[in-house]
Amino acid sequence: MKKIISPLVLAVLMLWSWNVVHTPSAIGFETHSGVQLKLAELIGNTLIAKKPEAENLEIVKIWTAPLGENKIRAVFTYKFTEKSVDATDTETADKLIQGEAVLYREPSEDPTLDKWVLQSVRTQLEALNFNEGSTVLPESETPPAVVPTEETEK
Repeated sequence: MKKIISPLVLAVLMLWSWNVVHTPSAIGFETHSGVQLKLAELIGNTLIAKKPEAENLEIVKIWTAPLGENKIRAVFTYKFTEKSVDATDTETADKLIQGEAVLYREPSEDPTLDKWVLQSVRTQLEALNFNEGSTVLPESETPPAVVPTEETEK
């Protein structure tokens, strides 16, 4: 009996795995690629608008994953170089920012065109790496002044 059931179970599992692998996704590769490109463009434009002194923007990572038939989660990491707040100082620091965005598909009049709208954007981690170190010296130590009190005057 085991000789008959084992090949039957194996055949059913192989058929099921074939169907899982070859079922077309509700959100295609082109959509994921387009969302990633637009998100990178949006990050660059927002950074220029909010921090015009920022330089060397680098998108370290962007990846997207479907959350359903009409939702996508995008996770991103980018870094840029920012000059010190003090205008006379030439120190720079690299900022690394990680975050995520959720996009949903909005109905469109044109069925061949997908319209994706940002539902939320959240940054989670902000790391700061100074490019040049600063030397901090202690102030010159002076002995505390002796303030005469009634007891010391006697």
